[in-house]
Amino acid sequence: MEKQALHIVIVDREDAKNDIAFWKKKTPDERLDAVEFLREQCYLAMGIQEEPRLVRELRVVEKQR
Repeated sequence: MEKQALHIVIVDREDAKNDIAFWKKKTPDERLDAVEFLREQCYLAMGIQEEPRLVRELRVVEKQR
């Protein structure tokens, strides 16, 4: 996904109606971009430099009879 500039607006936390209306006007791609931005900001705030990866794990268990 290509990085784009993100327009940030600071609004009153109690103004939920405007918040819902704002996100309804956005396309699904714009919403996902915003979630990705927030995820990256969260990692930076926690001091995580590299993006965490999923761990591949395979377990072989024998069926008990």
